[in-house]
Amino acid sequence: MAARGQKPGQPGAALVWGAYLDGLVAEHGSLVAVCEKVAALRGYQEDVESIGRALRRLRARGTLPGGTWGDRLLATFGLPAEVGDRLRFMGQYHSRFVDLALPLAADLVQLWDRPPTSQSRAGRTWLSLARATLALRANAYGDAGIHLATAAATASDDPRARVELALGRALIASRAEPARVPGELAAVPDQLAALRGGDADCLRARYVGQVGHALNHAGDFARALALHRELPDLPGTHPFARSRRANGIAYGLYRTGDREGALAHARRAATFAGDAGHVRLRAMALLMISRIGRASAEADDARDRARAIAHALSDARLLARCDAADRDRA
Repeated sequence: MAARGQKPGQPGAALVWGAYLDGLVAEHGSLVAVCEKVAALRGYQEDVESIGRALRRLRARGTLPGGTWGDRLLATFGLPAEVGDRLRFMGQYHSRFVDLALPLAADLVQLWDRPPTSQSRAGRTWLSLARATLALRANAYGDAGIHLATAAATASDDPRARVELALGRALIASRAEPARVPGELAAVPDQLAALRGGDADCLRARYVGQVGHALNHAGDFARALALHRELPDLPGTHPFARSRRANGIAYGLYRTGDREGALAHARRAATFAGDAGHVRLRAMALLMISRIGRASAEADDARDRARAIAHALSDARLLARCDAADRDRA
């Protein structure tokens, strides 16, 4: 049986209304059963036969707006679980979606940013967050802010989306209005408390990274280092989170005078990122090795490898970091 919301033989295809209805029929046993559930939830304002005719018309809409009955179906049944997972994958900054070349990632978001996916509340949230991530990678902070504002209108019922939104806003603020960062992050600890598993590991590490960045900017290297040390570092901890923890410790040790310890942690960060296939994260760890190693052969090699990754990903933000590393070297 095909997964709900997917056509057989098209596991990677974007969702269309016909496939969405096919999945609902497969799950509930018949189109009549689907119509009966919608009718019951609406207090039988319409009869089952009328709803059936409306849904048959909806089936032919492809990726066009589904109108009133599309909204009603999505409000009743939501998106298929596997579609929701894919949208979160595109919208989360710590996923391997950011390891795709930027033009390819943009094409995939565009493919999914259409009805019925974009007509659902969750779809609008995660697609807007995905577009914000693309804009951040392109150093287009104004565009990123617009997409985050769009996501904010629909993100209220998903703690992962709310944390993602807060982290995105704080990242933008840190570049232009650092005084706004604490306010943007104020609710994050409570939101993180409701999460478990790999997403929680990654979001917590990203939160500590942003708080640590502000502390480092203020010269409080010891406190930033302590916050990174407090993050979990167990075999079951998500490798993205372990890499971010090690990179944060590396910077703290470097700024407090322990260069050898700093290099050891920067190498650990690169290893964790590489082992898990996080290419962009690996480039950031390599740049930390370059920063700490300064004029050494290891530092020069790390900087060259990071730049090669940045070019392969067509990632303007990562290239800007590489340019900064070149200036440090000079």
